[in-house]
Amino acid sequence: MTTPPAIRGWCPGLHTPMEAADGWLVRVRPPLGRLSGTQARQIARAATMHGNGLIELTSRGNLQLRGLTQHSASVFARDMHAAGLASSDAATEARRSLLLSPLAGIDPDAASDAPQVIQALDAALAGADTLCGLPAKFMVGVECGGYIPAGTLRADIVARATNGGWLVVCGDRALACAGHDVPPVAVALAHALAAMSPAARPLRDPMLGQAAFACIGRPDTMAAPPATRHRPRPAGPLPGHAMGVMLPPGPVTADMFEAIAQWCDDHGNGHMRVAPWRAIVLEQCAVPPALPGLITHADDPRLRIWACIGTRGCACAARDVIADAQALAPDLPPGVSLHVSGCAKGCAHPAPADITLVAGPDGYGLCPHGRADKTPVDIGLSLAQIHPIVRGWPPRATDATPRNGRTEPA
Repeated sequence: MTTPPAIRGWCPGLHTPMEAADGWLVRVRPPLGRLSGTQARQIARAATMHGNGLIELTSRGNLQLRGLTQHSASVFARDMHAAGLASSDAATEARRSLLLSPLAGIDPDAASDAPQVIQALDAALAGADTLCGLPAKFMVGVECGGYIPAGTLRADIVARATNGGWLVVCGDRALACAGHDVPPVAVALAHALAAMSPAARPLRDPMLGQAAFACIGRPDTMAAPPATRHRPRPAGPLPGHAMGVMLPPGPVTADMFEAIAQWCDDHGNGHMRVAPWRAIVLEQCAVPPALPGLITHADDPRLRIWACIGTRGCACAARDVIADAQALAPDLPPGVSLHVSGCAKGCAHPAPADITLVAGPDGYGLCPHGRADKTPVDIGLSLAQIHPIVRGWPPRATDATPRNGRTEPA
């Protein structure tokens, strides 16, 4: 029996674990998005020692470990702080919620001062002791240009490199500034947003940007450049002598994560970067990891699929959606995206997909070109019925009206 879905409105952290059906969840946010091979092995071994040995890469560029207990979660947090992988307290760790371009400092076409901007911004956020009350899931992003296109990262405040300097984007407004001005402007905006009643997220309400800039005495803004719908697929050789590997939907084992760390040591410079989009970037690596299950080609259909943990770890889920997503991957036409959700919350992918399937007790509901929380056009679909629907799905939107009790491709 499944538990009715309830949206908690926050994500687990290192110091703020969250209970799930398979135990407690914790997240590690690699400092500045980077891990040494030694640190990666420490995380892998801790995942087995303190949890159930499963590790997930999140859309926020974090590592999520599963199956901990309340006691082992606190021990794990102490271990990660001792390893230099976390702040000592929850408040500082929450403020340092950065979403970073994974090629900063190694892509020759990216902003050359991006590493300095990122380090200064991280230090400014860590030291902003009076910055409190930010909404759950609040994030600050840094886009440095180059291979990862501008407008890719979705965050409440985004520092975006331009040809002539930097833009600090907040909601629908942007302020041009020099790189050294990015940290104080971003921190001031965060203070302004935290002081609003209630505290607000420009990612959800873009019009808040103008009010936030006015609060910090900087009304001299411009319209923010539009975001892009392009989702990077950093799989295979990357600029700066890097190698990208991506993970299929679902967690990987601690053994697999440790094997990636060993490959990083043996074939690279001993450092990796954990990126959004379920990606890991191996620095100074020319050889893709010869490890089963990893994705090293950007045209792999699994890169257009999202799936949550499903019944493997969530009481709200009605099916093993990871297994179903893997079964449907060979049927997915080029350019079509698929979200297989265990319930209507749509945790794995809150945005629309071309095909969204929502598991229920009697089969799947189908939401064409929509999110998991939308009303399905058909329900009770078995996996056998879904296979031909996915195979025949065109890459552009057409009529999604159910016909003869079954839904034709939308």
